[in-house]
Parts: sequence; structure tokens; C-alpha cells
Amino acid sequence: MCHPRASCILSLLRRLVTLLSQQASLQASNEAFRKQAEGASEAAKRYMEDNDCLKKQLKLAGVDVAELPPKDVGAQEENETLKVKVQKLKDELATSKRTLEKAENEVQAMRCQAEGLTKEYDRLLEEHAKLQAEHSGPKDKKEE
Repeated sequence: MCHPRASCILSLLRRLVTLLSQQASLQASNEAFRKQAEGASEAAKRYMEDNDCLKKQLKLAGVDVAELPPKDVGAQEENETLKVKVQKLKDELATSKRTLEKAENEVQAMRCQAEGLTKEYDRLLEEHAKLQAEHSGPKDKKEE
């Protein structure tokens, strides 16, 4: 049989081994998280540098970077802004279509009116020619 103190020591040793094992596992996890954070930090730094480079290229191309949405505008807010702009453009398009349709109708009416006037002018021209011929005709016969 084991001595009561020996079992207590064995229990303490087991607990110590368990705690050491957990600590080693936590240290490994901590190291993995640290490396992941460093990688994310480096990626963010690269993205920021790329962003700055793109802004410089946009400026060189003549695009005013100040017109672009600010960094702190979230995707949702930007999406809502774009939806409002799209709706505004749709409304403008509908208004333009109505204006165009009205203008086309006016052009068609003017064409019809012009055709009518042309026909009336031709009729009056023919009538004038007949009247002149009737008026001029008998004088010529008298002279003969």
C-alpha cells in the first residue's frame, strides 16, 4: 500500500503535469495568434501603401481624390448613397423620356402641319396659274 503522503504527492505531480501541458498549449496558441496578428498588421500596412499609391495615380490621372467617399464611410452607408443616386438618375431618365416623347410628338405635329401647308400652297399655286391662264388667255386670242 501507498503512503497517504505519496498519493498526495502523486496527485500534485499529476496536477502539475496537467498545468504544464496546458501552459505549453496556451503558449503555442499565443505564438500562433501573435504571428497571425503580425501578418494582419503587415497586410494592412501593404494595403495602406497600395491605397496611397493608387491615390497618387488617380491624382496624376486627373481624378480629384477629395471627390471619393471618405475612408470612414461604411459599405452600408456608401451602398445607401449609391441607391439614392441610382433612384435620382432613374427619375431624371424618366423625366427625360417624357420630355423626349413630348418633343417627338411636337415634331410629328409640325411635320403634319408642314405637309398640309405644302399641299395647300401647291393647290393655291395651281389655282393662281389657272386664274392667270384664264385672265391672260382671252387677251392673246383678241390680239390674234
